[in-house]
Amino acid sequence: MKIGLNYSTPMSYLWQRLFFSTLMMAPFLLSRRNLARRIDKRILAYVAFSSLAWVFSQILTMSGLGLTSSGMSSILTYTQPLFVFGISALLHRTGATRLKAASVLLGFAGIGMIYWESLGNGVGSAQAILFLLLGGFLWAVSIVSYKLTSDAISPFWMVFGEFALGSVLVLPFTLTAGGVQFSTELPYVLSLAYMTVVSTVVGYSLWFILLRDEDTVTVSSSSLLVPVIAFGAGVFLLGEEINVNQALGIAMVLAGVYLVNRKPSKENGGVNQRSLSKSPIRNQ
Repeated sequence: MKIGLNYSTPMSYLWQRLFFSTLMMAPFLLSRRNLARRIDKRILAYVAFSSLAWVFSQILTMSGLGLTSSGMSSILTYTQPLFVFGISALLHRTGATRLKAASVLLGFAGIGMIYWESLGNGVGSAQAILFLLLGGFLWAVSIVSYKLTSDAISPFWMVFGEFALGSVLVLPFTLTAGGVQFSTELPYVLSLAYMTVVSTVVGYSLWFILLRDEDTVTVSSSSLLVPVIAFGAGVFLLGEEINVNQALGIAMVLAGVYLVNRKPSKENGGVNQRSLSKSPIRNQ
């Protein structure tokens, strides 16, 4: 993404990802009509609400990223699992246990350790912080909303709906922020192609499949691994060095994610956790 943003504004880059992802998925879905199901109006309302929350979470996040330092934006972006846990706890979802609460907080603290030195550049404006926090909250709302209807709608249609709606709603913001900026330079084309195919279409499809089958807290906590993987790639591919704070932060993230995903023993009542995390709303 960093390569692409050297040639385009964040909002323009986001719109192009959504637009090309929509075009890419459309032929696949139209050729497999069996993926579509008849769903009632209540389910459609949940789907529409979830899609709107996701689209505006992307708009707010991309807006906030351009207004604050990289360190603070990285930390605030990963408040998403914290919001998912809070909403799940309020809704009395199975995944919101005390152990998972402590584990998610441990992982988030690890993110803070990883980016601690980057905070020396400043924390950014209050507007940027508000945008990023609201973006994280709306992202969590969209995740939990989809979980409520995950047994009634195919994850592929859900992803396609979000991309298509995003292509429409993000465009006005793109036009007011400098317009659509597309470059024919090879680095930009390759960056956009990778972000569209691998990160957006394939990544989000797998993400929603996991959300359908597992609880929201477990799946959302896996996003904390992204900076760990990025640092690992930098070390092995670019020869970058990791300092003590970053190493400690990575260890905390790995420990937190491990504890979130650790299956409880049968003696502690963990026999059927997966079935308990299924969606309570089914298509009749």
